[in-house]
Amino acid sequence: MVPFMVSLNARAGAILLAAWVLAAASGCGYTQKSLLSENIKSIHVAPVKNEIDLSSEINDKSHFRVYRPGVEVDITNAIINQFIFDGHLKVVSLEKANAVVEAKLVDYRRDPLRYSNNEDIQEYRLSVLVDVTVTQTADHKILWHENLVGETTFFLSGSRAVSEDEAAAKAVEDLARRVVEKTIELW
Repeated sequence: MVPFMVSLNARAGAILLAAWVLAAASGCGYTQKSLLSENIKSIHVAPVKNEIDLSSEINDKSHFRVYRPGVEVDITNAIINQFIFDGHLKVVSLEKANAVVEAKLVDYRRDPLRYSNNEDIQEYRLSVLVDVTVTQTADHKILWHENLVGETTFFLSGSRAVSEDEAAAKAVEDLARRVVEKTIELW
């Protein structure tokens, strides 16, 4: 009975090894190729427009509106840098671009997440909401249009404390990554 078990284990091991080799050779569907059409090789990132309405500061849910001056410039630069880092599309001027990213800053939110026993805020969630449209320049066909959010959380005190400026930079970076991924992958 022992020789039978050895040959059964050897066969099972050989089958598993063969299956693993086939799976490794064929890949699991992951590719670094873009799902964009072949004629889109370059992109222009238009300056992000600030559409936050600061005149509607007082309402039932919020006594004031939070805003960081210049965050739309940071978003524009982060999207450009993320496209350069990704490398699938070349960032160019509008005249040379095959596609254009246009974005509007719709909201900048800082929501409390965690309170201390004294009801002091310990942690915030910072969200940057942008309405993004990517259009093909040749025929003005909209490739995609969506509201995207970049988010992060940050503590006000303790060993994990960061400033709101650092948290805003992380939220903007998260947003830029989402814009580029959505453009390249066209999900």
